[in-house]
Amino acid sequence: MSIRITRRSLLRTTALTGLAALAAACQPAAPATTVPTDAPKATDAPKATDAPKATDAPEPTAEPAAVSFQGEIAFYAQAYTPTSFQANPDPKAPKREALALLAEEWAELNPGAKITFVQAGEGAYDSWINTQLIGGTGPDVFWNPLWILNQFADEGKVVPLNDYLELPNKYVPESTSPWKSTFKNPYITTISPKGQWGGIPLDLVSTGVYTNVDMFKSVGIDVKAEIVPELGSPKDWATLIRWCKTLKEAGYWAFSNGGYILKRWLQWALVDQLFWHLIPEFDKLNYQPALPALYQEGMISQEEVVMQYACEGWKAFEEPALRVMFEIFKDLSEYMPEGFVSSEDNFGAPYDLFVTNQLAMFWDGSWSLGPIMQDNRRAFEFTTFWVPPITKETTELAHDPPILPLGAGGYGSINYGINRKVLEAGAADACIDWLMFLTTPENDEMIVNEVPSFIPSNKQAKSLPEVESMFVGETRLVAAPGSTWKIPRDWFSYQESKYSDSFERELTLYLLGEQDMDQFMANMKAAADEALPATIRAAAMQYSDSGSWDLTKWTCQPDV
Repeated sequence: MSIRITRRSLLRTTALTGLAALAAACQPAAPATTVPTDAPKATDAPKATDAPKATDAPEPTAEPAAVSFQGEIAFYAQAYTPTSFQANPDPKAPKREALALLAEEWAELNPGAKITFVQAGEGAYDSWINTQLIGGTGPDVFWNPLWILNQFADEGKVVPLNDYLELPNKYVPESTSPWKSTFKNPYITTISPKGQWGGIPLDLVSTGVYTNVDMFKSVGIDVKAEIVPELGSPKDWATLIRWCKTLKEAGYWAFSNGGYILKRWLQWALVDQLFWHLIPEFDKLNYQPALPALYQEGMISQEEVVMQYACEGWKAFEEPALRVMFEIFKDLSEYMPEGFVSSEDNFGAPYDLFVTNQLAMFWDGSWSLGPIMQDNRRAFEFTTFWVPPITKETTELAHDPPILPLGAGGYGSINYGINRKVLEAGAADACIDWLMFLTTPENDEMIVNEVPSFIPSNKQAKSLPEVESMFVGETRLVAAPGSTWKIPRDWFSYQESKYSDSFERELTLYLLGEQDMDQFMANMKAAADEALPATIRAAAMQYSDSGSWDLTKWTCQPDV
């Protein structure tokens, strides 16, 4: 036992010793490193038969009972895979070994059970893991974003976790609270359409705008002084655009968020600010039994959007708020590097442009903080801020006072689900036990803080301050029930729908100036009309066993 504690203490010390150097936060840096891999993109829940009940929680001094399962648990840990278990580790990448140590500790507590680290297959991860799950193969415990794991629970690919989450974490014996309540928001509300959880989170990810302080000074802007402390951002969107214009006139690329311009981030930041006035008209379907009223009333679901479109004659693609949203996209894109929508060109390589003093602002994830701090190509001071609110200076549709943009992050990083095949092997409770062990405050903190990238999911775990400072938008996300609107990219998508792909293709053409707004909207209407019948059939309980929409609650019975 003393050896184990010493090794743990040594690892924890190693993980945190960089804080003194990191405190120079954003001063010019040291050895280069690579950017960590970005998070790619049922039946009745089994009973937790061997897991402890709340009333059975041992005394704080008692050692938790060992699991009954004997054998190996194959674990794909994604970004947290220990460096010593990687086939070809990048010698420049930050080293991780916390999970290796914890796997040894867990095995000592559970004789006969062992965690085996495995790698993902070749090619696209989402295709590979889906193939494994459908075929009854693949790792026992594996990574995916939380919303995908929740979808897998509805599809019968992973073990639904609802029953387990009502139990206390046996490795925190002083607490009798349900396991689910130990995680930061918005975990409680991040559930599947059928009200299921399919994953356990280790961390939360954030995004923010990395900013070259020296470049701003060279054009006469004191960017650190311009950041409003209460907002964590410039005072408004119009200010951001003025900065972009000044930087462009000085010969710099002003702004980029890489390929995410085509995805969700900017839409997440804008949608609540532009569609707020439609909430009373759309907020009609608040009947889902698995979701508290707080997370339904005043929150516009995809079902409510689709009902308005299918039944009430809402002309979504003539909606002024939608057009203004993408006018804002187009305006911002004028200040982006060449190739900003091309995956073949790495979306203009914004990380490299930023660290080599060619790009002023780089909107990216908290996973880039450590690499930027250590990249020896960077010779300038940098800071971070969150995107600013929209005001009436930008559009008359803005609310007064402004609606502050929520974060574009949350539980999109490291979450682990349990392959349904473990039920036949009798290993489900052992897999749950392993995940409980990882998500104690101490262990979660140890894993996540080993390399500055994310913040721990456990409410009691401490975060590295330089990472936590990037979570302005996520703080709002945690404090609120969530975004009040689904983003346009997801309005008419469901599972295998092609609508999102069409959306990205048409948005690309619009941003490149190859089609105007009217053509963009017309093409998206055609894509929505094509996707609508299949989306309703897949989502409605009247057509699908996994559906959660009840068409009897609608104002019409759509022709699908």
